[in-house]
Amino acid sequence: MDYIVLDLEWNQCPGGKDKENKELPFEIVEIGAVRLDSMRRYADEFHCLISPKVYRELHRITKDIIKLSMEDLDGGPDFVQAMKAFEEWCGRSGEYIFCTWGAMDLAELQRNCRYFHVEYKAPKPFVYYDVQKLYSLCYDDGKSREALETAVDERGMRKDAPFHSAVYDAMYTAQLLEEMDFDKVSAYSSVDTFEIPKSRAEEFTLDYGTYSKYVSRGFADRDLVMHDPNVISSRCYLCRKAVRKKIRWFSTNQKMYYNLGYCEEHGYLKGKIKIRRSYDGLYYAIKILKLTDEAGAQQVKQRQLSARQKRRKRRHKEKEKLRL
Repeated sequence: MDYIVLDLEWNQCPGGKDKENKELPFEIVEIGAVRLDSMRRYADEFHCLISPKVYRELHRITKDIIKLSMEDLDGGPDFVQAMKAFEEWCGRSGEYIFCTWGAMDLAELQRNCRYFHVEYKAPKPFVYYDVQKLYSLCYDDGKSREALETAVDERGMRKDAPFHSAVYDAMYTAQLLEEMDFDKVSAYSSVDTFEIPKSRAEEFTLDYGTYSKYVSRGFADRDLVMHDPNVISSRCYLCRKAVRKKIRWFSTNQKMYYNLGYCEEHGYLKGKIKIRRSYDGLYYAIKILKLTDEAGAQQVKQRQLSARQKRRKRRHKEKEKLRL
């Protein structure tokens, strides 16, 4: 399988958020990509400047970052033509996997495809490699996220081309991917959720060895999410057996939920559910289950205790207001 390292540059409304097109807050103006073969060796590259149709003036920040003018962009094809050329260059679906620096590019690619009525059939689930995350797993704590130029400097790589050019950023990202210990981090792919599962049958769980990630279908009402059996179920991702509940799902802010279970074979299992809203306005859950130790179990218990204390304080304040 090939690796297609993708980078995009986009423009936004020069008049600010109040005047932006809500269906297209970011309009792609440049596509850059590098193809690596199955051994992660350079094979080819793609570059295309795109003539914008929605925002016919560059935002001052965009202009400063990408160092392009509207005259430069107007020499290129429109987004529909650019995507056709890019898809042809990518080749057959299933024979490559996308790699990006960060998590935004694929979502914006799909948003632009929707807006301009480009039929882009992303795989389901849409699995890709976030090289920024892999870099942190290889060289840092796995949680921090460095800027691309910072990573290039840290690895002592040559900087022969400017940053914030889609094709050059793709090249730098590809070079970082080439030199890292990929076998160490290849299991930690990411999944894009711009297009969420449309039905229970399309819901999926990815097993990363040290944790699992489940993505639900969409719900019209936020409250329905945490009443769905698939969402709130907990099974050990190693043995697939149901775990004994130690702490039921509880919330800290109505967007994040936590629980604690116990697997007789593998020990404590902590869970986290993030409730998000999709592009179509539906609510969906991302559930992560991970094995933990006694210290991790105590952290979940402490989090529950803190949540209870906050609720008590909030109720007390509400009662005081009513008395006044």
